[in-house]
Amino acid sequence: MDNNYTKELEEKIKRHKLIQYLTIAMNETSDSQELLKIMLDKCITITGADSGSIMIKDPGTRKLRYEVIKGLDEDMVLKTPIEVGEGLTGTVFQDGIPRLVNDVSIDPVYIPVRKDIKSELAVPLSVQGKIIGVVNVDSAKIGAFTEDDMEFLQTISNQAAQILIRTNLYHQLESKIKFKDILLDISQSIEKIFELSDSFEIVMKKLADSLGIYRGMLILFEKEEPNKLSIYKAYNITDEEMSRGIYKIGEGVVGRVVETGKAVSIKDINKDESYLNRLQIKRDKNVQISFIAVPIKIEGIVIGVLAVEKYFENESILSDEEDTMTLVANIIANKVKSWERIYQDKENLIAENLSLKKELFKNFAIDNIVGKSKQMMAVFELIRTVSDSSSSIMILGESGTGKELVAQALHVGSNRKNSPFISINCASIPENLLESELFGYKKGAFTGAVSDKKGKFLLANGGTIFLDEIGDMPLYLQAKLLRAIQEREIEPLGSESKVKIDIRIISASNKDINKLIKEGKFREDLYYRLHVVEIQIPPLRNRKDDIPLLANHFIKKYSTRDNKNILGISQESLRLLQSYNWPGNIRELENVIERAVLLCRVQMIEVGNLPSFLMDIEEVPDIHISKWIEGFIKNPACNGKLYERIIGHIEKELITRSLIFNNRNKVKTSDFLGINRNTLRSKMEDYNIKI
Repeated sequence: MDNNYTKELEEKIKRHKLIQYLTIAMNETSDSQELLKIMLDKCITITGADSGSIMIKDPGTRKLRYEVIKGLDEDMVLKTPIEVGEGLTGTVFQDGIPRLVNDVSIDPVYIPVRKDIKSELAVPLSVQGKIIGVVNVDSAKIGAFTEDDMEFLQTISNQAAQILIRTNLYHQLESKIKFKDILLDISQSIEKIFELSDSFEIVMKKLADSLGIYRGMLILFEKEEPNKLSIYKAYNITDEEMSRGIYKIGEGVVGRVVETGKAVSIKDINKDESYLNRLQIKRDKNVQISFIAVPIKIEGIVIGVLAVEKYFENESILSDEEDTMTLVANIIANKVKSWERIYQDKENLIAENLSLKKELFKNFAIDNIVGKSKQMMAVFELIRTVSDSSSSIMILGESGTGKELVAQALHVGSNRKNSPFISINCASIPENLLESELFGYKKGAFTGAVSDKKGKFLLANGGTIFLDEIGDMPLYLQAKLLRAIQEREIEPLGSESKVKIDIRIISASNKDINKLIKEGKFREDLYYRLHVVEIQIPPLRNRKDDIPLLANHFIKKYSTRDNKNILGISQESLRLLQSYNWPGNIRELENVIERAVLLCRVQMIEVGNLPSFLMDIEEVPDIHISKWIEGFIKNPACNGKLYERIIGHIEKELITRSLIFNNRNKVKTSDFLGINRNTLRSKMEDYNIKI
């Protein structure tokens, strides 16, 4: 009796030591797959089993997926799908109760995955009551497992599940940081790029380098056909393929994104029936390629689609990639000029405007405009003088100087502050849509006008309308605007009657209006109507004394938003900010500070948190190749790698563009480049070029 007790005690001690060893081994790996392999291998060894598996539930389905197997035939496993509540494994997952079956022939729910299995032990893999999978071990012997074996498996599965969740959380956090860095990089890279096509090309290259995308498309509405979309710009797609990229609202994945205004992600376009492959691109059927399409919106209206395809990794990463692409679409949205007819009227615009009036007074009063320089003090005095009047005001200044903020301060300081403040950018809306945006239209006025639409003038009735970038308004529309100002009434498109309006007009431009008048691009009589009082906003380079105030204002704003305890900015950093010319003015400064707040890990923003372009380092190849090379030469990080970095960048770009030019034909491309086919294949592998 004592001898049996001693053996039993020794066996328990041995198992506890094995559990301790296994826990240490599992803690030392950050790879989830490796963790499960170690776990299954030890469970089979310690229980004396012949084979085993770990199954994980696929998110959003009832299917259990074989994550790790040992001692089982892979083909047989794939032919034996199991769902929640089905078979021994599915029952354990559903009930959360371990099952020990020492004779599978008498178990009614058992589903065989190997003919000679006689005993099976299954325990749930769970964390805090949430079951994420099932651990199975099998034996060809009847009565192979004991209650101690089941207790052992439960102990190990609980520990492994905790480590697995912790590892996944770590990878998720790492992924979030990576995607945030990508967004910061993209935002900074296209900040000074004004051409839509150039912005798209930079964005695609950044996404190719960071996410490994194969192809990308920017799809916009056709000017003449409001229900038709086509590819405006593409990445790694030939002209011939682009010409086939025509879509309709609701048609295929792209059409569905436009129709619903929601992003769509597909795990495998080779197997998804909703993917039309309108471009007729030939792809490797053995490679799982995902497709992500997100809407591009301006003021809540879908004006196009940004779509990319890449190698599918897993559903979690695909979800993060979709979120990232949605934010990328937001970044480039202001670069896009819409070609679509806007069908829906924002019926709640006035209600929203009125509900936000208190916030408007708080955020847009003159006291909230930051500045102490002489130039700004003169601006403040002028605002106070002319706010409470009905006279038209023209605000002049470069892009990013805060013209709309001044317009809002004029409105808040007037007796119209309880009425709507409506803003419209005349440069961001296509000419054929601008008139209907300003004056509205009646149902049936043109194809697609399915209901009445109130224009901005009518929405602003009783309040203030802000016409930003007035210098970009076409001449024919300037005449209609002049008539509306003179007669104080508007006529919606398709209407036979006019509507009286009472509004104050504040306009703004970053262009020289007098020069436009001389060139015949702006009506002089309209200018006099709009230019009763002029407010000139100085560029930031002429009011550098305000930079410390502005920097600290933005630090406080973004520290509060991001819940960070940043107290200020170093003097060296301020000197760097004040030495820069700021072509993007306050908007550019705000972007720089927002980025610095995100990157800062202490209580004071230092030079290292600021972007490199402030120190005259070129990040993106410029028109002049010498300047681009100079940026590498001046970068200490390139020491010892200078030749490799520069030549590698150029070589990769040359091969990629040549492949596209030659319709991805590697034989033609190698002849075109004048290099051996094997050399081309080797270079493509070295640079990870997948076209």
